[in-house]
Amino acid sequence: MIKLLGLNHTFFKPLLRRVITLVVVGLYGLFELTFGHPGWASFAAALFAICAYAFFIAFDPEDKGSNDV
Repeated sequence: MIKLLGLNHTFFKPLLRRVITLVVVGLYGLFELTFGHPGWASFAAALFAICAYAFFIAFDPEDKGSNDV
């Protein structure tokens, strides 16, 4: 799943970009939940969990990443 979403791309190597990505996805999930769309909020929560795992648990700073576009 991480490779499918491109979360190991060199764009995400700086910590600030990974944190901003998580904040944006989290805020989007809260936005959808606030306006009564639990389906989209669940999707955002799942994406948040996948990104959090890829960016902070499985992240390897020595990995060259993928430059495939």
